[in-house]
Amino acid sequence: MSGLNDFKFAALSPEDLETIKALEKKLGPDIRLVAVESRDVLYAMEAKMAPNEWQRVDEVYPEIKGIKAYYTDQDTAREAKGWLKGFLINNNLTPKPIKRPIRIRQVVNTENRQEASGT
Repeated sequence: MSGLNDFKFAALSPEDLETIKALEKKLGPDIRLVAVESRDVLYAMEAKMAPNEWQRVDEVYPEIKGIKAYYTDQDTAREAKGWLKGFLINNNLTPKPIKRPIRIRQVVNTENRQEASGT
């Protein structure tokens, strides 16, 4: 997921590293795989494009430097949403970005939840 800065690299066994290297070789010279620890919950900041159509804010507003779409805690996501709404109202970009409704959506890692519950 793009926009996530505080990830942790996964601790892998030598066998897992060999599996990743073999997969990279199969995928070709332009592909590199990175193993990171998954999180149970992330918060995605999305902009409304049409009725029932939401898109990540980093894709909707690529002209805004350093914008992130994913956050590890809800408070940080809410602060970022407030900043973005204020920025869209009071910016000097040309052309001025369209102000769209913004939401914070909780993204749950269902694979971790199933493993924890034993299903």
